[in-house]
Amino acid sequence: MNTSLEQSTVITIGARVRVKREQILLCGPRYPGRIGIVTAENQFGRDNGGLWYVRLEATQRARERVTTFYSSELEILEEDAS
Repeated sequence: MNTSLEQSTVITIGARVRVKREQILLCGPRYPGRIGIVTAENQFGRDNGGLWYVRLEATQRARERVTTFYSSELEILEEDAS
């Protein structure tokens, strides 16, 4: 079974996600550990498990922003039981 493909089916619009700290990128990790909400899917990433637009929450050092991530760069956060 391909676990990366299974994970990409779990990511949906509106999901709360965290950017993984370890990413396989030539330039190094982008926004590691930041938390955000998936806002849309980019049609060009469908062959690679999904390319998603994520609205990253603002932190003390960085403003809120929307950027794209592949599903392999994201972790789904469980909803808190309130």
